[in-house]
Amino acid sequence: MELDSVATSAPCAIALVDQRTLLTGATLRLSTKLRVEHTRPERVVVKYQPGRRYLVLTPIQWHALQAFETGQTVPGVLLELIGQRRTLPLREFYEIVVKAFDAGILQMDHQPLPPVVAASIWKARTQGLPARCLALIAMAAASLTIVLRPLPLPEHAGHLLLGWLFTCLATSLGYVLAACVVRGAGGEIYQPALFWRRTLAPHFHVDLGDIIMSGRDAQIDVALVRLAPQFALTALATVYLPGAVFPLLCGLLVLLSPLWKSPLLDLLRALYGDVRLAMTYDFKFIQNQLFNVLIRARLKFADRRFLLITTSYTAVWFVILFLGGCALLEVNALELVRRFNDAGGLHFTALALLATFGLMAVCTVAALGWIGWKHLREWLRVKNLKRTRPEWVAVDAGNVEALLRRTLLFRGLAAGDIATLAAALTAEEHAAGSIVVREAELGEKLYIVFSGRVEVLRELTVGRTEPIATLQEADVFGEIALLSPDGARRRSVRCLTPCVLLSLGKAEFEQLVLSRLSRAAIENAVQKMAFLQRIPLSRHWSPHAVAAFARRTVFQDVRLGETVITEGRDNGFFYLIYEGEMRVLKREKVVAKLSSGDFFGEISLLQNSPTTATIVAHTPSRNLIVSKSDFLSFITQDFLIGLQFEDISSRRLGRPIFPLTLNPLPDR
Repeated sequence: MELDSVATSAPCAIALVDQRTLLTGATLRLSTKLRVEHTRPERVVVKYQPGRRYLVLTPIQWHALQAFETGQTVPGVLLELIGQRRTLPLREFYEIVVKAFDAGILQMDHQPLPPVVAASIWKARTQGLPARCLALIAMAAASLTIVLRPLPLPEHAGHLLLGWLFTCLATSLGYVLAACVVRGAGGEIYQPALFWRRTLAPHFHVDLGDIIMSGRDAQIDVALVRLAPQFALTALATVYLPGAVFPLLCGLLVLLSPLWKSPLLDLLRALYGDVRLAMTYDFKFIQNQLFNVLIRARLKFADRRFLLITTSYTAVWFVILFLGGCALLEVNALELVRRFNDAGGLHFTALALLATFGLMAVCTVAALGWIGWKHLREWLRVKNLKRTRPEWVAVDAGNVEALLRRTLLFRGLAAGDIATLAAALTAEEHAAGSIVVREAELGEKLYIVFSGRVEVLRELTVGRTEPIATLQEADVFGEIALLSPDGARRRSVRCLTPCVLLSLGKAEFEQLVLSRLSRAAIENAVQKMAFLQRIPLSRHWSPHAVAAFARRTVFQDVRLGETVITEGRDNGFFYLIYEGEMRVLKREKVVAKLSSGDFFGEISLLQNSPTTATIVAHTPSRNLIVSKSDFLSFITQDFLIGLQFEDISSRRLGRPIFPLTLNPLPDR
C-alpha cells in the first residue's frame, strides 16, 4: 500500500492561502466529490475522488468537517461545536481543517484544487477469501520444502540469472494478484507501470494505496497475495531447480523484512496496528510544527502494540536470516552458538567499559549544558537590567512628540494636535521612592511617564499599601480623577526609579484632550488596553487583539463578600480581575486566591456547562467582564489566543478541556 506517497504527491494548495486567513475569515465548503468509508471501529476514511487524496479520521472529527457542508468559516464551526459540547482539541481541529483543505476535501472559492489523478482501467478482480487461502497454501508449501530439502548455493551464473528472473516474475505476479484483490474489494487501481529504477529486481508495479478504503480484511488479503508468488516459485525451485533457490530466498527475505515497507510489514500493520489518523503525523498546522509539540505527538500517538510486535518480529527475522545463511553454507548453527559461548560471549569487562564511557559522555554533556545555562542566564539578567534601566533622554519638543505618538491614548491624534499637546506638557523630575499622587486626594493633573518606572499602589484597610501594577515609558496615569465627578484619585503612584514625568493640567486636559477624544475612547486606551498589555494573559497578544478585547469588555464593581459566580450554576461571562482580590471556593472550601490580572469563568464558557467553583470578593474589587457570545467570538477569531485559553483551562482542570462528548453523534 502506497498511501504515504499518495498523500504527498500533489502540490500543496495550502501554500496559496495564508493559514491565518484560512482559519479565521475564509468560507469553506465540504466537497461533493467524496467517498467515505467506515473501515474500522472509530475510523473513517475520507477520499477526495478526483485528486485521490485521503484523510483518516475519527467519527467526531468527521462530524466536525461535516459542519462545513453548507459553507462556513472556521470560527463559525467552532462556535457550533462548542454549543453542541463536541469541540475537538483545538490543535487537532485546526490540523484537520488545514489538511482537509490541502486535500481538496474542504474547498474555498477561487482557490486551486489538487490535480486530478485518474484511476486506471483494471477489469480483472477476485474475492479476498480464495486469494487468501491460496496464499496460505503457497506459504506452507514453501516453508515445508525449505525445511525438508537441502539448500545448495548456485553452481554457475546461469542459476543466479534464472533465480533473479524468477524473483522479478514473482514480484510482478504479486502486484497483479494484489490489484485484482483491490478491485474485488471495491478499490481503484492507480499507476500500473514497469518499475525498474532504484531496484535490483525490475518488476511490474501497481499503486495499491486505495486498499485503505476497503478495511482490515482486504488489507490482509493484499499483503498475503503479494507474498504468495514468491513462496510458490521458491517451493517449485527447491524441488525442481535447487541451483536457482538462492536469489529466490533473497527476494523472499526482502519481502519478509520489517526494516522497510514490505508486504510482511503491511500484514503486521493490518493484523496488529491501527490505521494512522491524519492528525498524528506530517503536521501542516503551523502551531503543530513546534519541536515540543512534535515530540509530545510522537509519544502520545505511538502505536505501542504494533511497535512491540514489529520489534519482536525483527529479532525473529534476523534469526531466520542467520539460519538461512547457515543452511546455504552448510554450517551447523548450534555449533556456531556453542563456540561463541565457549569464547565467553559478550564479555562483562567490555559491557562495563561501554557503560562507563556512556556515563562519562552523558556527564560531560550535562556539565557543558549547565555551564552554558549559567552564562545564558547571566546574559539575560544583564540584558534585562539594561532594558529596564532608564536612559537619559533630552526633554525637547521632538522627543515629547515622539513619545506621544507611542502612547495608547494619543497615538491616533493628528500631527498638529500632537504638537499642540506637546507644547502644553510640563516636565517634572521625581526622585526614586517619591509619591507622585496619593489615593483619595483631589486630582488636578494627568501624567505621562517620559523616563523611569513607577508603581501603582492600593491602600489596604489595615493601613498599609500593596503594589498592583508597574508603569513605564509612554504609560499614562491620573486620567480617572480628571474624568470622574468627584475628581478623587483612585490609587497612589510611587516612583521606583528616578523619573521624568510629563504633566497636563485639568483645564488643558479638557481643552486639548476631551475636545478630540471621547470618554469611552480614553477609558479603552488608558484603563483597559494599558492594563491588558501589562498582565501575563494578554502581554503577548497583538495590538489588534488587545484593542478588540478591550472593546468587548465593561467594568464591574464588586463589593466585599459579594458572590460573583456560584458553583454548579450557569455562567454568562468571562471575568478578568482589574483590581482587588477574589477567593475560589469548591464545596465551600477555599482552594485558591485570585488577584489583579487573574481571570475565571472561561471553563464553563468553553464547555458550555455549569461553573465548577464559587468566586467571592475578598476585597472591594473591580472586574473587566465579557459576555459569553463576545468571549467565544473573540477566541475563535484568533487561533493563537484560542490555543492559549485551551492550555490554561486544561491545566486548571487537570485534564484536557476538549473533547467533551456526552451524547451520540447526530445523523447527517
